[in-house]
Amino acid sequence: MSFVAPHRPASLRIGAAPRAPAAEPGHAQWTRGVEFARAGQLDAAAEALERATRQGPRVALYWLNLASVRRRQRRFDDALRAAKRAFELDRRSAVACHLLAELQRQRNRPALALAALQALAADVVCDEQHLLLEGSVQMALGAWQAAALVFLKLLALKPAHIEAHQQLGFALANLARHADAAECFRTVSLLEPALCSVIYSAHYSSWACDWAAVADDAPRLEAAMRLLSTGVTGTPGFSPFCLLSLTDDAQAHRGAAQVAAAQVAREARRGDFAGAFVPPEPGPAGYPAVAAKARVRIGFVSADFRTHATSLLLVRTLERLDRSRFEVALYSHGVDDRSALRERLVGAVDEFVECRTMSVAEQAARIRADGTAILIDLSGYTASSRLGVFALRPAPVQVLWLAYPSTSGADFIDYVIGDPVLTPLEHAADFSEKIAQLPVCYEPTDEQREHPAASTRAQAGLPEGAFVYACFNQSYKITEPVFARWCRILHAVPGSVLWLLVPQPAIQAALRGHAAAHGIGEERVIFAPFVAPTEHLARLPLADLFLDTFPYGAHTTCSDALWMGLPVLTQVGRSFSARVAASLLHAVGLPELAVIDEHDYERLAVLLANDTAALRDIRAHLAEPLALPLFDNARFSVELGELFSRMVERWSAGDAPEHLSADQSAHPFTVTP
Repeated sequence: MSFVAPHRPASLRIGAAPRAPAAEPGHAQWTRGVEFARAGQLDAAAEALERATRQGPRVALYWLNLASVRRRQRRFDDALRAAKRAFELDRRSAVACHLLAELQRQRNRPALALAALQALAADVVCDEQHLLLEGSVQMALGAWQAAALVFLKLLALKPAHIEAHQQLGFALANLARHADAAECFRTVSLLEPALCSVIYSAHYSSWACDWAAVADDAPRLEAAMRLLSTGVTGTPGFSPFCLLSLTDDAQAHRGAAQVAAAQVAREARRGDFAGAFVPPEPGPAGYPAVAAKARVRIGFVSADFRTHATSLLLVRTLERLDRSRFEVALYSHGVDDRSALRERLVGAVDEFVECRTMSVAEQAARIRADGTAILIDLSGYTASSRLGVFALRPAPVQVLWLAYPSTSGADFIDYVIGDPVLTPLEHAADFSEKIAQLPVCYEPTDEQREHPAASTRAQAGLPEGAFVYACFNQSYKITEPVFARWCRILHAVPGSVLWLLVPQPAIQAALRGHAAAHGIGEERVIFAPFVAPTEHLARLPLADLFLDTFPYGAHTTCSDALWMGLPVLTQVGRSFSARVAASLLHAVGLPELAVIDEHDYERLAVLLANDTAALRDIRAHLAEPLALPLFDNARFSVELGELFSRMVERWSAGDAPEHLSADQSAHPFTVTP
């Protein structure tokens, strides 16, 4: 969830081809084909150009024009074959090269696209078109350093090239050069304020804990939010994810998401592989393959079916869903990390569908043909999302769950899964979806996961006698007000230390500087490295109290802490992302650790450091996690299955989606307003 997905450029306009010499065989047919194409008579154009290629099979231009027409006809396999032949015949044709690369890129075959670009004759000048394509495919391959170098070349040619600045920013962010990434987006916001790229610059400045830059961005950020509220703008690739740590304004989150969702839908429905988008008829008539299934097919879409937080949470529930009622499929468009968790995920479901080389429309077509009744997005606006699949409506019931802590803003997502604490029905206006509540907590767990013995403070570099406050949230969640309150807590508890998961030296230096400005010595701020999951779990009990961030709090990190017996103190906000830890705390019977404002947060953090008996009682309460409702996956899986059934029953009856409230008789805790 850490990074927003790098923008994938829209289909690039391929340059015009030259005229064919009149002496070439097939010239007359080529001329007719071009004339038909200009008149929009694509079938006639294709027939004439096919005849031209038969009469002059070694004329690259005939094949190139045929590829262009086949592309306009949406006959993409034919277009690809013709483009390959055109480029084989003329390695100096930048137009053929770029068309071939673009077709491969759009089919999610970036390695083949890069090979085409690199096969262009060495004496042909690499122009703006070439560099933009090359950078985009390097990004798709995850070759961030190579991509950054390409975009720098493009900027050397065109210093004000907005797309190059944006893509360079994404590449630098993935290289953990957050301050540099922020400058790229700040440049874009100055060149073209209507693109709202200041949201990205503020986000990446937050990653760097460069709070002066965040403050400098504030006026432009406010202007961008006003612009977004009109619904008439949006940065290419704009991700509302960036706002979650910048504001607790749930209405702002929804407004930004609606802009992003509309853009996703436009791109999916006009994309080269989308076909003629026709929304299916409502009810069973629109989805005959669903009606033909003996069991309700549930499909989960994600790039993270690997060693990833989402899969760690989800895998046991996949194994437990009632197979007499449900057929479960995973539609994966991410990498295979060949891990034990990936193998377990494959074994947990009825079908694992590899979609990595499918286009959005091809994936949607497969999902629909499979008779999927409920399709669940596990990404939202996080990295490698494919919300465009959902925009094509491959399933009658479409759901947002688990990985993205907000609303999708999309009219093509029917439900968001939450719970009474996380998504109370009185917050319905904050969501474009209908709220579907689980009775205890929206987050699944795996009771089979490791629960290692605690390591030692000496191993972690922590002082033995100190009270250790910890926060293992990513640095972009640490805002200036939150860090200031932490420093006040350290002042109030002499000898206490703050333990943070910040491995980057530049960000460590920034935080030490901020601590010094508050009168906190650098020895009282200790930084933890990233380690293997088992080692991370083992170090959690070494802390005394986990201090959550606000407004974007701990999610899986909170679950990990509670699993290992570490109490978590959180502040409850209005937005989804500011309520997850409260939901988890209610589900372990500790609602008193979810406070309503910063004053109670500071007061309780200091009180627990001084009241050893109270803290000991809390830790004793967490000592047997399997006795707590949060970690009762057998119950959770049954409740989730019942919720899925309610969704499908409404659709089968011809009823529109509606809020599905939880049976709160199963919820033993007080719900925070």
